[in-house]
Amino acid sequence: MERTADGRALFVADGGSYRPTESAVGPWNPDLLQGSASAALLARALEGAESPYPARLARLAFDLWRPVSRHPVTTRLAVLREGRKARSVEATLVQEDGVVARCTGLFLRVDPGVTPPGPAPSAAPPGPETGRTIPPQVKAWSPFFTGVDTRVVEGDLLKPGPASAWFTLTRPLVEGEANSPLVQAVSAADLASGISAVVDIRVWTFVNADLTVTLWRAPVGPWVLVRAETHVGDAGTGSTLATLHDAGGAFGSCAQSLIFDRRR
Repeated sequence: MERTADGRALFVADGGSYRPTESAVGPWNPDLLQGSASAALLARALEGAESPYPARLARLAFDLWRPVSRHPVTTRLAVLREGRKARSVEATLVQEDGVVARCTGLFLRVDPGVTPPGPAPSAAPPGPETGRTIPPQVKAWSPFFTGVDTRVVEGDLLKPGPASAWFTLTRPLVEGEANSPLVQAVSAADLASGISAVVDIRVWTFVNADLTVTLWRAPVGPWVLVRAETHVGDAGTGSTLATLHDAGGAFGSCAQSLIFDRRR
């Protein structure tokens, strides 16, 4: 595969498909994409889905069935359920060997005139300008991560335990397009398990088999704060739970199911 310049978008539109660039590559293999890149592309597809009434994406449930390679990918949409107040739309990511990932998006009807009373919004968190930049060796974890501006406000990405960090994707997801707040939120959410790891990665590996993002209001970009904590079970599984914030406070949450394995 050709090398790409540092400022290159993650994907280049090519007819009805998208060509991944090196900027979308993750830490595990030079031919495999970062989950954040694949998930963001599926979120973009759902964001463009037409609706018969004003609606907002309230939940995105990703199933990451197979590693996504550097081969061209295609996104497809299918309406699973059409209702008066809610509708479900499935976006799939297709490569030459078939479907490699999918996301089921739950759209809820919105009405600006209907806002029930509730608890006071959470206080706005400390902004990215208050956070710590990360060392170059951490920035180089993957080609994808070199295109993410990261500011740590709680914890330490090099030490096990919970952590909070602001993220903004500085490269375009698709060449020639500005990243939407939803794309920023989803790409950041997929990093939750990575920033809150609780194992020694020299001894253990872990991957997330899914990602679920819930939104109670629309996010505002470009910065997204992920406050994450990882929990380990007793049989090689675990989960990461996180809240998502923007400059106005919390707007959603995310969860990942983890699979652990001992390095050989």
